[in-house]
Amino acid sequence: MPPAFPVLCSLSNARCASLALLMFLSGAQKGWAGPLDFSSDDTVTITAERAWEADEPEVIHFSGDFELHAPDWSMSGDTAVVYGKLDDPDRVIVEGNPATVSFLRESEDGASDGESGERVDGEASIVEYFRATDKLIMRGSSRLVREDSNLTSEIIEYDVETDRYSAGGEGGINIEYTPDDD
Repeated sequence: MPPAFPVLCSLSNARCASLALLMFLSGAQKGWAGPLDFSSDDTVTITAERAWEADEPEVIHFSGDFELHAPDWSMSGDTAVVYGKLDDPDRVIVEGNPATVSFLRESEDGASDGESGERVDGEASIVEYFRATDKLIMRGSSRLVREDSNLTSEIIEYDVETDRYSAGGEGGINIEYTPDDD
């Protein structure tokens, strides 16, 4: 607890409880709106503490609590470089401890809504997403979580469209698979 907290709590129990609840909720709010959330419409939202344009055209660097939320994918991390237009990037590289990525894949019947689409989550030290080819490369303590499996490895390459992966690196791979109950 911060040193000022006991002083604030000496005011009254009701005010102390209200202040503690307010402090808790304001701190938890960031965790509730994390990279697992998707944009509710066609909007792409990017937040960070700092942004600057590179010398190359259509390259923007971000630092400090980077988050990108789109209708069917999102990414977060400490720093990022976005190549291409912000509303439709060609490539995004995110670094963090960990950097995270989430996708809402189309299901077998072609739907990609929350009920019939499949959610895929990943994390690594470096996450690189190529939008044009729907390919993902994760490096450094990588983890890919799909509906029925959890894959960990040093490097994971994943094709979002075909739902196929390639993994390896120092320490090998580990797959935890949960079979269907059919």
